[in-house]
Amino acid sequence: MILPEEHEEAIESKETQDNCGVIKKKKSELRGEIEALLEKKGLVLEERISVMNLESQETYYFDDYHEAMEFLKGKKGRWYITTPGIRSSKDT
Repeated sequence: MILPEEHEEAIESKETQDNCGVIKKKKSELRGEIEALLEKKGLVLEERISVMNLESQETYYFDDYHEAMEFLKGKKGRWYITTPGIRSSKDT
């Protein structure tokens, strides 16, 4: 059984062996086609986490879920967290 600490150490050692801290992901042809079709329709993929106040419509964007949760600590009101998804390219 691998403990979480050992798993992270294994990942770190693999990264140092590759001389690269980022694992590169190659997009499939299908994903490329889908993104091109979405772009033609005026839509783009949103990779950030959105946090929106349902009462005031304030919206904030974060790179990961942990950052979004840290932001929400102590906030009052009704807040909605979205996962990455699709948004209109007009919103940029």
